[in-house]
Amino acid sequence: MKLCQATLKESSNSRQIVFVELKDANKYLKKPDLDSNKYSRGVLGVITGSNEYPGAAILTTSAASKSNIGMVRYAGALRAQNLVLQASPEIVVSQKLQGKVNAITLGSGIPDSKHCKDNETKEQREYISEILKLYSINKKDENKTNTNNLENVLQQNTPPICVDAGALDLLPEKVSSKVILTPHYSELSSLLKRYEIYASAQLIATNPTDYAILAANLTNATVLLKGSNTIVASPENLDLPIYISNYGPSWLATAGSGDVLAGILGALLAQNYSNPSDYSKQENSLNYALIASSAATIHSFASILASHKTQNYNYNNEIKKILNTKEDLIIEHPIVAKDIIEALEQAIGLIMKL
Repeated sequence: MKLCQATLKESSNSRQIVFVELKDANKYLKKPDLDSNKYSRGVLGVITGSNEYPGAAILTTSAASKSNIGMVRYAGALRAQNLVLQASPEIVVSQKLQGKVNAITLGSGIPDSKHCKDNETKEQREYISEILKLYSINKKDENKTNTNNLENVLQQNTPPICVDAGALDLLPEKVSSKVILTPHYSELSSLLKRYEIYASAQLIATNPTDYAILAANLTNATVLLKGSNTIVASPENLDLPIYISNYGPSWLATAGSGDVLAGILGALLAQNYSNPSDYSKQENSLNYALIASSAATIHSFASILASHKTQNYNYNNEIKKILNTKEDLIIEHPIVAKDIIEALEQAIGLIMKL
């Protein structure tokens, strides 16, 4: 990690800034051993995609399944279920999550309240809302939860959860810090309005670190703010640094890349929260912010491999060292989200060698 100090307007205290590197991400990629099975390697529950945006379901589940976990369970609209199975037949699909999961990713490709058009999507949003109430630190929200809708998946345990895109407007006012929010600037602008703070996406872009910290303190969640630099902030009471992943190439500015990140993040959470006999110890020891930033670093590294980006990125030198070569990679080129997914296996394999 590369360290520096920065004084932030949100607080009179100085918060340490940590630039996350590949070797940091390595710590959260769990290699299987002779005793491993698909459950011990981590199971991720995914509630993404909709009738209007079924592609998000494919991107999140495909990314997760290639990110070093044992199983992905998908819950969503029937159309999305069929497309997910067609793309990845190893994924277990249903209308609602079935069986235990070690982490959850939800919200990608699900319309917000203003754009929800069909009854199936409305039911999906209601289901997500019930799940998120379990993470509220406001007991009134917890008492309102209809546990019959959750089919015992989360009755004994509320695992770490990645909340993306269309689920952000369903977030309770205050939640556990093992809730990781993954907004871009416009989504953060909308979220802050719920707390009567009015900041445009353009304004947030001028000072993303401060706004990420502000959002973390308001919600009590861990906040991963997507942008040219990916910034991860925790609530101040946790006394954690601000983590930054700053190697993502500009080619990442493409539709669906955020869905891929949500899948990777969910997978990292699942493999680091996969021992049911030790959940309480894991909750106290896991650094969700660093896991989130590690996911962003893996995402960026895969995009560099996919686009063959070579100039001005330190990762190129690291790749050369890992591969024991002095030759440059192939000339860079544009990518789409599925290209990042296809590069994930190589990216993770290389990181595991560090």
